[in-house]
Amino acid sequence: MILLTEQKQIDTLREKCDNAKRRIWIASPYIGSLKDVQKIIGGKWKLPSIDCRVLTDIEAGFIRQDMFYEFINNQIEIRSLSSIHAKIYIVDDWCLITSANLTGTAFLCRYEMGLATDDIAEIENTYLRWWNNTDGVTKLPKKQQKALINYQDGNSFKKKFKAPPYNSGLQDKYDAVCEKYREFAQLYEKTTGRNQQMVADGYTLLQEVDFFFNYLYHDHPETPSNGQKTPNRMSDAQKRKTILKYFKGMCNQYAIDPQLWRIERTQKIKKLLSPKSIAKLDWNGTKEIAFCLHCLYSYPINRTKFLNPANNDIDEIKECWQKLLHSGSITFSQVQYVKDRLKNFGFSSIYELIGWYYPEKYPLMNGNSDCGMRFFGYNI
Repeated sequence: MILLTEQKQIDTLREKCDNAKRRIWIASPYIGSLKDVQKIIGGKWKLPSIDCRVLTDIEAGFIRQDMFYEFINNQIEIRSLSSIHAKIYIVDDWCLITSANLTGTAFLCRYEMGLATDDIAEIENTYLRWWNNTDGVTKLPKKQQKALINYQDGNSFKKKFKAPPYNSGLQDKYDAVCEKYREFAQLYEKTTGRNQQMVADGYTLLQEVDFFFNYLYHDHPETPSNGQKTPNRMSDAQKRKTILKYFKGMCNQYAIDPQLWRIERTQKIKKLLSPKSIAKLDWNGTKEIAFCLHCLYSYPINRTKFLNPANNDIDEIKECWQKLLHSGSITFSQVQYVKDRLKNFGFSSIYELIGWYYPEKYPLMNGNSDCGMRFFGYNI
């Protein structure tokens, strides 16, 4: 067991949260603003692979409104336990029990003290007992405003400690969206066993899911996902039932129109943009790639402008695509770099290019597929 105070406490908690692999469980009667909370615990809690739970006292304590909706929008469950006063942060198999609420005032302005430990069995059992005896929270009560006023968050104390900067918000959001797509793909595969003809033809799982989303958006007689702007409320059981409802129709559609050009596009883009070939890429090859992208097909004016040498230099295109595809794991900073450097080659084009080049790892994210994800209850 290790004593943590002052600067060491916030630095240690943030480091643990930034490196979380499995879970982040929080108990705190007071929860501060989004800006402060992200500096204290980072943003890994947004990832679907992280089991994030928030236990608070919604009546006597408070959650700042922006943080509440950030949790809700990322489908993080919040539960309220009347009279809870404990402040607990469980990260994987490590735990901090502290006097500090999850607020900027507590971690940055007050002298708080906590004990950190890897011996968490009893703490975990207690947390689960409390968790299982509470109900979920889906809206903020009006009466919590009184607690906000009484708490005087940030008004009475000067900052004494420095919060680690939080600069990875867009990266965390990008990673979370990619994980949501992969999570749905795994559910789809477990539910359907996949279309074996598509497997034989060379479709990856993520490409098959993209075909499925396109079917729901365009080809099904009722186009059920077309125009889906908000996520449906669905349990996993309901998601599986809905997948099966449309899977047979999708298979019939594939038998009529297998769209093997999807496989051909991946092969073409992989060939033209391989590490050995990308340095030799010319305008003809760039044009072939541009004509492979759905989003540029849908907006041909952007394709024309992108392929205009007056707008983009061929060497800069090659340098950007090299950095995007062949610099290790793809990060949002690489995506932003390409977005900033290339005219008329926006996020949709970038994400689609990544999906075509790495069809086993990255989803084809576009307006159609985002509607499909929302149709199945994912907040995209």
